[in-house]
Amino acid sequence: MNNHVKIIRPVILIVSFLISQAMISQDLSKLYAEVSSSVVFIDIVSLDYTNTTTSQDANAEESLGSGVLISEDGLIWTASHVVQTAEQILVEFTDGDVYEAEVIASNSIADVALIKIKENFLLKNKKIADIGDSDKVEIGQDIFLVGAPHGFKQSLSKGIISGRYIPENLSNDFEEIEFFQTDAAINPGNSGGPMFNMKGEVVGIASRIYTTSGGFDGIGFAVTSNKAKEFLSKESNLWTGMESVILSKEMARLLNVPQESGLLILQVSSKGAAAKIGLIGGYIPSIIGDRELLLGGDIILEIAGVKFVDLDASFKVKEKLKSVKKGDKVSIMILRGGAIAKAEFEKQ
Repeated sequence: MNNHVKIIRPVILIVSFLISQAMISQDLSKLYAEVSSSVVFIDIVSLDYTNTTTSQDANAEESLGSGVLISEDGLIWTASHVVQTAEQILVEFTDGDVYEAEVIASNSIADVALIKIKENFLLKNKKIADIGDSDKVEIGQDIFLVGAPHGFKQSLSKGIISGRYIPENLSNDFEEIEFFQTDAAINPGNSGGPMFNMKGEVVGIASRIYTTSGGFDGIGFAVTSNKAKEFLSKESNLWTGMESVILSKEMARLLNVPQESGLLILQVSSKGAAAKIGLIGGYIPSIIGDRELLLGGDIILEIAGVKFVDLDASFKVKEKLKSVKKGDKVSIMILRGGAIAKAEFEKQ
């Protein structure tokens, strides 16, 4: 009798495992059907200066990303780097509806952005995503992502929460930025797409990958939903419409910057705040060390009297601007063509 039991028990375990796996697959299929209409494909047109000879010439360049609908009036979460220098943004839903959108807020450090459909938005056949509490997510929990990797729209990838990651020396207004690490596949086009828990709630926004091969190596990151909600609710997260980089001391010397560092402007959207001030992006493709840059654009030396001499300068500028009244003028000192110039903008 005991021998009979020993023979049967492994069979029961195998059957139970297969049944549980089938149930998980069925649950995921059902969840995907419930949430997929909240996920959008984002088509972005920006300006490409890589094959130009002057700052006045530019070619249109298309890129892609993903996003998730969070309100009935057409607000969408996505990644900042997807739309940061966009000239035109089109969002496409599963029912085929395509709308033009504009950037409402962006935080390039946390890599989250809020965009809004401009007009005539119809909620019919579309789901407003439920936002989950990312603080309650535990390492090891199952999650899934929906996005458009390499343009394959509404593609699903499944994985687990591999860890929580808080980058050193990276914060927003001195508050920590938190990412989920996951082994779910994240590729170009997934950026800005939602990470769902197994309740169908958004707990993260796909942001970036760690790779040594150039492709997905099983280590991806998503900004946690609580941090995305927190940062995008702040008035200070104005969309500048520019891509920039803080110069190292070595790079500052190479570019003849008259101080230890500066904010090099790489690219500017004509729709953003930077262009309205009159700031200019680069147009000369260069590689310094292992970094690809566009040189020839403005280098911001200081804003409101705060000099860009280290990584904390951006946060110090935000703190300084909090004390400036709306309507007051704020000065910007820039290095342009080897000469120092001054610009101004009005605090909104």
